[in-house]
Amino acid sequence: MKKPLKICLVGCGRVAKSHMEGAMEVPEYIEVVAVVNKSISKALEFQKIYGVKHAFSSFEEALEFVEFDAVDLCLPNYLHKEFTLKSANAGKHILVEKPMAITVAECEEMIKAAEDNKVSLMVGQSRRFYNAVLESKKLLDKGEIGDLVSITSLLFAYLPKPQTEWWKEVTKTGGLLIPLWGNHIIDYTLWMFNEKPLRVYCESCSVNPEWEGEDEVTIIIGFSGNRHATIKMSWNTRLKDEAWDGAGKMLSSSDVMYKRYIQGKEGTLILNDETCLMKNGKIIWESKQELSNFAMQYIEFAESILEKRDAMTSGKKVIDVIRVQEAALKSASSHSVIYL
Repeated sequence: MKKPLKICLVGCGRVAKSHMEGAMEVPEYIEVVAVVNKSISKALEFQKIYGVKHAFSSFEEALEFVEFDAVDLCLPNYLHKEFTLKSANAGKHILVEKPMAITVAECEEMIKAAEDNKVSLMVGQSRRFYNAVLESKKLLDKGEIGDLVSITSLLFAYLPKPQTEWWKEVTKTGGLLIPLWGNHIIDYTLWMFNEKPLRVYCESCSVNPEWEGEDEVTIIIGFSGNRHATIKMSWNTRLKDEAWDGAGKMLSSSDVMYKRYIQGKEGTLILNDETCLMKNGKIIWESKQELSNFAMQYIEFAESILEKRDAMTSGKKVIDVIRVQEAALKSASSHSVIYL
């Protein structure tokens, strides 16, 4: 990099901390020069903790008073489209947290705005950027397990209350477990199959009255050649007596169980968390990240802009994740197969 990409980070909530810490790992690529939060006290607190130069209560103020190249939108799901359009129209490159948006129609607006303004639009599918995950894709593409047949993903936890207030409302989340956690698994599944699915079937329900959205989910995704993927998720699975406190970032522990089985015609890969990869039952990759997944995501964002190419998780590449997500929610409400 000739010089670091200057970033305005919008939203100072839970995930913004991981983004900020990732940026601090790679100062040669990224410099966060401003933070924005509607609560100025929260923005100022974030500024003080991380030593950011500027803090504002509105994005418009940041645009007026600070020069920057790109935005990192760490906002609730329902605000993704609005702030992506604002950023694109201001000529800023965009990294937007997953899910890209709540609906496919919103995503299409976001992609068009980025194209019209000749700026990059990357979606923060941060879980692709773990070494074990990247290695699983590399091995599949090299033919190490033969042609892909199916993927089975299991994610279980006991979450008694929402991690933040906006999780309670379907209009703000666009669902619950599917967009918040399932989005990552759908993204991985489509990336591995490397094609648009043909059909989606989903059953879901809400057990916990603390929120409106689904907290128990099973999704079946059909691909060409009668290949398929199954996703089973639950926030009602007690793996120990105590409730999970939300720590651990969705990695397996005594509180959370997260596994994926990637079945090929000539072998099987198993991803345990995002950190351990097995082939036919033997561990082939288990090591600590030298750089965090958020730091690696930032590198891809900066390099894609410098090289004037689509990012690995560009809006155009990720929109099918939202197609599946939207189809799953529709299927669950109608108890029918949705054809894409």
